[in-house]
Amino acid sequence: MAGTQPQESAASIAARVESFVRTVVVPFEQDPRRDHHNAPTDVLLFELREMARAAGVLTPHIRADGSHLTQRETALVLIASGLSPLGPLACNTNAPDEGNMYLLGHVGSAEIKARFLDPLIKGRTRSAFFMTEPWAEGGAGADPSMMKTTCRRDGNHWRVDGRKCFITGVAGAGIGIIMAKEHQADGKGGACMFLVELPDPAIRIEHVPNTIDNSMPGGHATVLIDNLRIPADQMLGQAGEGFKYAQIRLAPARLSHCMRWLGACIRAQEIATDYACRREAFGKLLIDHEGVGFMLAENRIALKQCELIIDWCADVLDTGALGTAESSMAKVAVSEALMKVADNCVQVMGGTGVTDKTIVEQVFREIRAFRIYDGPTEVHKWSLAKAIKRDWKQAQQA
Repeated sequence: MAGTQPQESAASIAARVESFVRTVVVPFEQDPRRDHHNAPTDVLLFELREMARAAGVLTPHIRADGSHLTQRETALVLIASGLSPLGPLACNTNAPDEGNMYLLGHVGSAEIKARFLDPLIKGRTRSAFFMTEPWAEGGAGADPSMMKTTCRRDGNHWRVDGRKCFITGVAGAGIGIIMAKEHQADGKGGACMFLVELPDPAIRIEHVPNTIDNSMPGGHATVLIDNLRIPADQMLGQAGEGFKYAQIRLAPARLSHCMRWLGACIRAQEIATDYACRREAFGKLLIDHEGVGFMLAENRIALKQCELIIDWCADVLDTGALGTAESSMAKVAVSEALMKVADNCVQVMGGTGVTDKTIVEQVFREIRAFRIYDGPTEVHKWSLAKAIKRDWKQAQQA
């Protein structure tokens, strides 16, 4: 059964997850079951999930009674699952499923939870979140207000039309959450969210590009939505509230990314350290050369800083605050710091660091993508700068 018992501490859950990832999942990192983009296939994913289920570490951030761990407790568990790129997939703590589970748990009706959330918690299917749109068509990216996908009420259904891109995991997913802007004559319609079962003939995958990252099954597809009819009771929450619900999902989802990739960089640091403590050059071990030793020392400092930032942001979210500004700060600080950590690990390992003999080069690629998804660094800084200006104006008026 998915979920952990109410009485077990988060530290104990995290320890079991870490043991499972290190002993069971890591050996599968060289498994050949990969798609054209070298991402794990669903066959591999669901095999790993059955192992996680048997080990009692499937969906470990949600207890058996349906309650979520706190954000700070979740951090312990997701960091542990991230020690391998396959770990979040195996333990069902991966994106976008983890964020989608969080959203449905907070906004979904009893009927939606039974139909769409329960299969996700049980790890029986994957999901996709349809928000980003092609830039060439002027669609929504970092600015969701530019959304072009429309929804129109049609009796007891809604009709959705549009095009989405960079939709992670949609190829092979069984559940979709679709964002669309309500069509109104005055152009003032708000955003709506809908739940759909996949695949659907009205949702066609046009293209799955090759991208720098490849840890997520299904890739990041461009999708055409053509005359998709959705029953009205499959709307998530209320019409016009879609952007509010997106923030409920995105703030903790940004932090979850930080947790998982911190785990990956901890592992990369371990691998680079082992290499530096074994490899000799110019008469001594690499670790004894300041140029190498100092990089690993900088990494240790950065990893601890990332841990503290995650804890701070988790505490804010646990108070019940939306935490948008805090999650933006955490996402920027952690993604930029981990990029340097991953780069240092590659550099320490030299030629070996850029090969697929270890996961270090994959972690480097994944962290580079992390600096963009869930909002590029520059967008978060811009948002924070606006808040600084607003705060200054308010101080002047006080």
